[in-house]
Amino acid sequence: MWRREPVVAGSFYPSHPDKLMRDIDSYLAEVKGPSLKEDIVALISPHAGYVYSGHVAAYAYKQLIGKDINLVVVMAPSHRARFDGASVIPGGSYITPLGEVEIDKEVCERLLAKKQFEFLRRVDEVEHSLEVQVPFLQRVLKSFTLVPIIIGCTDIEICNFLAQSIASILKEKQSFVIILSTDLSHYYSYNKARSIDSEFIKALETFDENELYEVLSAGKAQACGEGPVLTGIMTSKALGAKAVRVLHYATSGDTAGGKDQVVGYLAAAITK
Repeated sequence: MWRREPVVAGSFYPSHPDKLMRDIDSYLAEVKGPSLKEDIVALISPHAGYVYSGHVAAYAYKQLIGKDINLVVVMAPSHRARFDGASVIPGGSYITPLGEVEIDKEVCERLLAKKQFEFLRRVDEVEHSLEVQVPFLQRVLKSFTLVPIIIGCTDIEICNFLAQSIASILKEKQSFVIILSTDLSHYYSYNKARSIDSEFIKALETFDENELYEVLSAGKAQACGEGPVLTGIMTSKALGAKAVRVLHYATSGDTAGGKDQVVGYLAAAITK
């Protein structure tokens, strides 16, 4: 049983609980637009520092307020190591300044019994792309268990195997949501970044993992969470999802940075 301590509290988001709650609540309060009426299977959320991407992430997490969800699967990319498959923490707790979230031991152990799943502590203990999602979840949901999955590759066949394995377990669950963690293009000029990211969004909206994979493989678009997004689309399809709806797009140049070199951020929902 592992207590996964936060590693980017104080840098990517505030380390003081009150400040962290105030920041998240302010991002959520700024969201414009109604809640989706469709059943949400998955959400796409960025993973940069909150001052840059928190405004965008809030468009995804606002959709969960008032929902009776007790299981959250977060799929996030590995930034420091490549490996074929996924790392899953087998049990314990995931800690943020807002408290501890129980890791769903039953689901995680079932995944670890399947091929391509293993626990790589060296990967999980330093990865920010999953950690930054958890405080938002703690603010919008009453109580939930967490399935933290770090995906180490972008091979579409491996992603499909992961997806089918995850879906086979979630089909037995009544109340869950999947979070897909990704940023888009990195360090282009403002207008160039928006052009590149528009290619990702167009491909994403087809809800065709092969179309998205081709666009990314050809370098027409970029997403550091390519593996989680591909896996998430295929998992969602296996669970009956029918479409993707973009909720909000912005760059760091729209939020808290200059426009010479920006990073793209997207919030989207995958629905039935």
